[in-house]
Amino acid sequence: MKSFWRVKRLAGLLAMIAIVLCVAGKTQAESFQRENVAEVTPVTYADADTISTWALDAISEATQKAFVSGSYGTFNPQATITRAEFTKILVSVLGLDVNAEKVISFKDVTQDDWFYPYVNAGYKAGFISGHSQDQFLPNEKLTREQMAVNMVKALGLPSAGQSDAIMDVDQVSDWAKADVQTILARGLMSGWDQAFHPRVEVTREMATVVAMRAYHDQHDAGQGTIQPDSLKKAAVEKQINQTAAFLQQTVTDPVIASVGGDWTVVGLARSGVPVPDAYYAKYYANVEKILKEKSGKLHAVKYTEYDRVILALTSIGRSVDDVAGYNLREWLADYETLIKQGINGPIFALIALDSKAYEIPIVNSVKKQTTRELLINFILNREIAGGGWALGENAAESDPDITAMAIQGLAPYYLTNKNVQAAIDRALIWLSKVQTADGGYASQGATNSESVVQVIVALTSLGINPHTDARFIKNGSSAIDALLSFSSGSGGFYHVKSGGVNNGGGKPGEVDPMATDQAMYALVAYDRLIKGQTRLYDMTDVNVE
Repeated sequence: MKSFWRVKRLAGLLAMIAIVLCVAGKTQAESFQRENVAEVTPVTYADADTISTWALDAISEATQKAFVSGSYGTFNPQATITRAEFTKILVSVLGLDVNAEKVISFKDVTQDDWFYPYVNAGYKAGFISGHSQDQFLPNEKLTREQMAVNMVKALGLPSAGQSDAIMDVDQVSDWAKADVQTILARGLMSGWDQAFHPRVEVTREMATVVAMRAYHDQHDAGQGTIQPDSLKKAAVEKQINQTAAFLQQTVTDPVIASVGGDWTVVGLARSGVPVPDAYYAKYYANVEKILKEKSGKLHAVKYTEYDRVILALTSIGRSVDDVAGYNLREWLADYETLIKQGINGPIFALIALDSKAYEIPIVNSVKKQTTRELLINFILNREIAGGGWALGENAAESDPDITAMAIQGLAPYYLTNKNVQAAIDRALIWLSKVQTADGGYASQGATNSESVVQVIVALTSLGINPHTDARFIKNGSSAIDALLSFSSGSGGFYHVKSGGVNNGGGKPGEVDPMATDQAMYALVAYDRLIKGQTRLYDMTDVNVE
């Protein structure tokens, strides 16, 4: 993030795919029987007699809607499907813009390839990724276990635990085992002969049936394109628990720092996930030690150092008025020094002060005493024409990260200050306008997790649901969907996904500690909203010692 932070999925389109995915044979045919299928014109492919009866209707309808097509008059239903081919089908079903600006940089996908516009559109929408930072492997065949993983990721399904439904579970790859168990437990896929057959490749007719099930689930169920909070809640809770465990394993000695300390503590403490008291005690001891070593002065200019510590200590119920003999609030009384950091200074001073309705101490030695009015007006005066804010004093264009953080600082005054309300309303319009096609946000030329994080925190601070508010849903993907698409699966998060543009933050496709910290507290902010709890930075619910 600038100066302070480095600042898909298929989403609701696949609201609930009720399919049973098998292979050839009587069992498979029975598994794919459809109910309430609209009448469609039979297929006219020359090899129509080779299409399984359970796939005829789906292939006919998909052909009429131009989701699929044959080759030289044949469909080749039993041919295995590639990553590129399946991406084309999904992009067609989603109705995505295949003329979107270039966002991919895969070495094995060029603009001369027939599948380029579909891979580009699918990547922009957030439901596909590369196998490495620079490769998509378009001609790789899809297997059943890969399909299972894709479905779990697309639907954001919580882990369902063990299943005794198959005998070949040991043959499932380790990276796919949990997702295969989840798919089986929920009945979305099944095998035959009491086995799952994870390495069997998916055929064109299988893929078409799956795609049309997704299409009808969207159009016939009447549930819209976004999973309701009741379904998303489980996926978010699962991710919060995974990330909480990841953070405790990777940040073992939390200190005063923008990475590896204060934000880790805030995210964990506000999540409600059980954390050993010793973990927070270690952080507090480190805070005392550092304050003593620095005689209470954490930084000459960056007073956001104090803001972070105030937020972290407040979140764990510790007083900020006497930490190793220092009152952390007193530093925020010096307005002239506080604003030397630029707009970040007033933003996070407000966030810290309002976290517990802290008063600003009167310090006679400062040249200009800080007041909330001064902080608010500083932010309002930095608004850019057209709505929003940016880091630089004379910036010409707004930035989603800074705009969202400004909203976070001003949120407590939205209902009482008409100027604040008008500025926030303009900013919300701008944020909705610049949201990317996959529900995310880009900063400095790169779609990244931290940008959508700040928007999620901003929206929840106003009581706006970032998963269901129509202003923040693009092509069926919400801001929450976009953030979850950056999950590595290990509990950590990417700054930029594999194949993405590097904007100076964490490397594409690598788990990044800052991105993980921020993703954690953004998901917690959403979780607290849908549970009716106080906003992320409203810590009036915390008892301070």
